[in-house]
Amino acid sequence: MRIVSRVYDLVRSRRLAAVLLAALAAWSGLATLVPQKGSTGGRTLQGAGDWLVRALGLDHAFSSPVFIGLAAALFVSTVACSLERTAAAVRLWRRADRPEAHARRLGARCDFVVEAADPAEAVQTASAALREAGLRVRTASSEVVLATSSRLGVWGSPAFHWLLAVLIVVIAAGQLTRAEGLMGVPVGGARLDTRASYGIVSEGPLHRGFTMLTVAVPSLELTHVVDGIDRGPTPYVELYDGPERLESGFVYPNHPLRYKSLIVHSNDIGLAVKLISPDGTETDALLDFDEARCVATSTLEAAGPGGVTALHLSIPLETVGGRCVRALPREPRIEWTATGPAGRRSGSVRPGERFEPVPGFAIAVARVGYYARLSVADDWSVYPMYAVFVLAVLALAVALFAPYREAAALVQKGPEGATVRIGARHARRDPSFQQRVRASVERAFSASCESCERRSRDDD
Repeated sequence: MRIVSRVYDLVRSRRLAAVLLAALAAWSGLATLVPQKGSTGGRTLQGAGDWLVRALGLDHAFSSPVFIGLAAALFVSTVACSLERTAAAVRLWRRADRPEAHARRLGARCDFVVEAADPAEAVQTASAALREAGLRVRTASSEVVLATSSRLGVWGSPAFHWLLAVLIVVIAAGQLTRAEGLMGVPVGGARLDTRASYGIVSEGPLHRGFTMLTVAVPSLELTHVVDGIDRGPTPYVELYDGPERLESGFVYPNHPLRYKSLIVHSNDIGLAVKLISPDGTETDALLDFDEARCVATSTLEAAGPGGVTALHLSIPLETVGGRCVRALPREPRIEWTATGPAGRRSGSVRPGERFEPVPGFAIAVARVGYYARLSVADDWSVYPMYAVFVLAVLALAVALFAPYREAAALVQKGPEGATVRIGARHARRDPSFQQRVRASVERAFSASCESCERRSRDDD
């Protein structure tokens, strides 16, 4: 039992919680410096430190064993702290059911004493003093007075810590069941929410499957002004379940489209080239802007009888004042290079023309337009997480601004008067509360208080 007690004391210590929080913050900071698996952009890890990054799991920082271990330890520590605070709250709550006995104990451990000339009025005067200190008198007998703040204040800290534990559980459950990825949708087109529609996608091990909803982008505004602020290129997104439109709206930073567990953010835009093969099959080639080279590029792969042919497409962009313009050129020209079993072929083509990446296989360029790269997340935990967070903030507000406070007076009558022993306790150990009680007592009794510690020394 001693070992169990020591372990419990360790996990509930505030120092351990602070260390774990600092470690998680440091780990998250390191994660921002390392390209994550499945992310777009960023440099590729190279060099001697690469093995350490991979060994620690920093390239998938928020699903690595290190992060999971730290989060689990923080959860255990939070639960232990919650149990400790709940037990203390229960004790404080039960004291109010035995006010006189508790008042005697509190008064016996007094913080300061004051002399009363009239023993008969001592209890009433002490009650008035504690009311002046902002407390409610719970009991006042011939010898003891107990006054407290609202009893609900005892639950602020326990509720806050339990809600933090629940928040960790909700976040963990959300990570296990969520899916998130980047979906490219040509303007005027649509994609079905399936795994095949994503260029990059990650799924939690318990993800229940994709929604099968249709994500459409009927239009795109290159400048979208809201509240006098240009939000930049902004797609208009619609969600459909079959023919039924479920939700729609413009999507720009901090303004996603939401439907139940589905959240759609705007990630970027690029150019889309619609290609038509000889058998009539249509393919949308999505080209991303490369401002360093001032082009929009993409690479496709086509499997044929002789093997795989890689088709690289690029569209030179226009410049204004020496700066590359991330927009569709007025007269777009598609430069193509095909590399495969038939050798290497290249050329350029414009919308409405055809080209042959493989001899005898003519591909038509139907049109060139824009596409919207959307970040689509299926995560049920977002709303519960916000709700738990709001409740935790409310509980913290109670703990900080309405903590439990109590004070008791024990009247000891003597032949020439009475000695009133005062004890005051604050749930957050705020010394100003005891000072406020002392000042109220001194005003009520028109006498100076003397600390119990000093009185004991003088008596000795």
